[in-house]
Amino acid sequence: MPVETDNDLLIFLNPDEFGVEASYVSRDPAVEPKDIPGQFDDEGSNWNPNRWNGTQFQMQMGASVTSSGPTFLCRTSDLNKGGRKGEKLTIKGQEYRIEDKRPDGTGLTLLLLMAND
Repeated sequence: MPVETDNDLLIFLNPDEFGVEASYVSRDPAVEPKDIPGQFDDEGSNWNPNRWNGTQFQMQMGASVTSSGPTFLCRTSDLNKGGRKGEKLTIKGQEYRIEDKRPDGTGLTLLLLMAND
């Protein structure tokens, strides 16, 4: 059981400090869309070692490395059923869908996001 209460966790997610508000839309039509506070990180990056001057065979031997991409850290209690794949978040005007979630056991969940372009 976490030591912090849900209200205590809001300290880390305050939009007036280093958090943002996201519009959350559940897959469950009975659940109303709502704004939830969280920490947004869009520091994803790609690195492709195949982009070098080798032979065609050597170029096929490389691997592509991709980071986790955009994430949103929020209170688990703000998500319907802890958050589910395919649910939507709109952050700073960009719509994202939840691809995966990682609850940390302390009342927070890290959502792995994919941009809806």
